[in-house]
Amino acid sequence: KQWYQRRVRGRDPKSELFKDQAITSFQRPLLILLDRNMDICSTLHHTWTYQALIHDLFNLYLNRCKVEVEEKVKNYDLGPDDQFWSKNKGKPFPEVADAVHVELEACRAAEQEIKRLKDVMGESAENANDQIANTVSSLPELMERKKRVDMHINIATALSDCIRARNLDKFFEVEEKIMTKTTLEESVLDTLKNPNVGTAEDKLRLFIIYYLSTTDLPDNELQQYIETLQGVGCDTSCIEYLAKLKSVSSLSAPTQPKLTSSSGSYSSMSNMFKYVKQSSKFMMEGVKSLVVGHRKLPVTRTVDSLSELKQTPETDSFLALDPKIYRKTENLLPALKNTFNDIYVFVVGGGSYVEYQNLMTYGEQHPDKRIVYGSSEMMDSRNFLEQLTKLGSASG
Repeated sequence: KQWYQRRVRGRDPKSELFKDQAITSFQRPLLILLDRNMDICSTLHHTWTYQALIHDLFNLYLNRCKVEVEEKVKNYDLGPDDQFWSKNKGKPFPEVADAVHVELEACRAAEQEIKRLKDVMGESAENANDQIANTVSSLPELMERKKRVDMHINIATALSDCIRARNLDKFFEVEEKIMTKTTLEESVLDTLKNPNVGTAEDKLRLFIIYYLSTTDLPDNELQQYIETLQGVGCDTSCIEYLAKLKSVSSLSAPTQPKLTSSSGSYSSMSNMFKYVKQSSKFMMEGVKSLVVGHRKLPVTRTVDSLSELKQTPETDSFLALDPKIYRKTENLLPALKNTFNDIYVFVVGGGSYVEYQNLMTYGEQHPDKRIVYGSSEMMDSRNFLEQLTKLGSASG
């Protein structure tokens, strides 16, 4: 007990967090506990940002990914010491491609400068001593920078190959339209039947998003979708589990706010990357843009509503617990007066880099807020589908 009092109620004023005599300059934080079932679609959605794409396609784990380069598998470490990665990991892939191009040109310019100084050394070394000394001292940094650029060129090239081979831009566009309730140019069933787009996994992910976003799908149509998916090699066990979950909890993906012209809109997906780097085999030509206007995902909307004390249908069912209030209440917002700036979000059942990056973007738009995102594990779509399949098999 004495240890507890010394450690928890020590001299640190923040340890008096829930006591009346706490310092007035310190605001209490908000902890938000979420269940993965609140938004299954975002975890299965074909993504567009650099880090999330690598996690989805190359199984990013402990900051390491495996990429096939010229028929050889290479391991790449992506950590905080990589300035390019730290700066660009949350950006849309086409923007990263542009950034890689800029970095590559900068490295080439530095190499040309070194070659020029070598020529100067042969003619009038005395006048170039200072420049040569500065250049030599910067060589290790330049070599490390070039090594990082080559790594990101290889990763980006492999990503673009996957996007083209599987038509991931098409899946991204269709899923965006489904979740924003926008009219589709082609029916989901026709996309599933098209043998030229995607893998069986891609098509199963698309259908689950469509199924959870549709409030009323007749049984005969559902059976038609299931037979189509089975025909392309999908294990549809997870659909039985999702059907039960949907009927029990009235699960359906919340309607995503449509993007207006003021906030931007996702492109028509027909814009080509503007350049081709032949010397580095950075073949971006023919890959369609995955640029998207920023919209808040359900987790981000929940954080915004709860931290700003907004009354919304999405958060009406949340149970609020406050140590200052000795009885639980389902609607604590009217009793609170101050908004929250320190927010901790934890998702039980697995998180995703898409949600993390969406929250970080929200935090950049609200500099006064400090947001920490965590989950029981960071899952890619393949692992999440495997878990849904196991649940479906167990519930069958």
